[in-house]
Amino acid sequence: MRRRKSLAELERERGRLLERIGAQRSQLPAQFAPVAHLLQFGERVAHTVQAARTFVQRHPWAMGAIGAVLVLRRPRSLGRWMKRGLLVWRTWRTARNFAQVIQRQLNRPPG
Repeated sequence: MRRRKSLAELERERGRLLERIGAQRSQLPAQFAPVAHLLQFGERVAHTVQAARTFVQRHPWAMGAIGAVLVLRRPRSLGRWMKRGLLVWRTWRTARNFAQVIQRQLNRPPG
C-alpha cells in the first residue's frame, strides 16, 4: 500500500520543483540563442507576407494595373507565369488538404 506524503514533504518537493523551474528558466535564453535568428527571420517573412496581403486587399486596382502592364508588355511570358501560378496554387491546395488530413488523424482518439 502506498503511503500518502505529508504536507511538509509536499512543500519540500514543491520547493525543489520551483528551484528546478527557476534554473531551467535561467538556462533557456542560452539554449534558445542558436535558433533565435532563424525564428526572427521567419517572423520577418511572415510580417512581409501579411503586409503584402493587406496591401493587395486594400488596393486590388494595383494588382490589376500590374497584370495589365504585363499583358501589354509581354503576353507570352504572362502565359508562362500563369501556368506557374496555377501549379503553385494547386500544390498549395494539395499540401493544405494533406495537412488537414494528417491533423485529423492526429486528433482522432485511439482505438
